[in-house]
Formats: sequence, C-alpha cells, structure tokens
Amino acid sequence: MKLYLQYGEELSGQWKSLCEIELKPLLNINSRPFAEAQNVLGINFVPVRLPNGEVLNVDITYSTENRGISIRILSKDTTLIQVGGFKRQEISYDPNVIFITPNGIYVSAMVGA
Repeated sequence: MKLYLQYGEELSGQWKSLCEIELKPLLNINSRPFAEAQNVLGINFVPVRLPNGEVLNVDITYSTENRGISIRILSKDTTLIQVGGFKRQEISYDPNVIFITPNGIYVSAMVGA
C-alpha cells in the first residue's frame, strides 16, 4: 500500500508525480491498546517538498481490518486537509483528495496498492 502525491503543473495543466511513499506497519498508535490489535499501516508526518519549495507534512493511517483510512496533511502547523473514510476495495485508489496549498499549488493525494 502506497501514498501517491501529484501536483498540478501550471504551465502544462497536467498532473505530475511528486512522490510515492510506502505505508509501513504502525504499532501502538497514540498508545491505544485497541490499535495494537489491528493490522494498521501508515506514515507519521513525513515531510514532502513541492516544486515551489513549500513543505507539506503527511500523516496517514490505514486499517486492513476494515479498510478504514485517515489522511492528514499539514503546512507548518496548519492542517490543510483531514479526511477519513473507508476504501471500497483494498486495491482501489480511493479516496482521492485534491486541495490547494497556501502558496497556490494544487495537490492530489491517494492511497492504493
């Protein structure tokens, strides 16, 4: 399972790949015993640099037990987007979140196999 980040290139009007980040097993999320019993993958506030120098911090958790997913993206200390839900299938690329950063870059974030 990977996070796929893309950005909207202004000149071409096309989506360009920014990065792919492999989700890793997470243990003891927020020190809650409940999370230890689940098979949870994720990344904890990984910094990603955009072409304009802007840095986003990405936090994702994904439970293989119920396909529950949470995506949180921050710029400095400000949450730009936080979305949670359930993937229809583990191999799908939903949800796909598109947002604009404080410096005007369009970013697409999705998690899939």
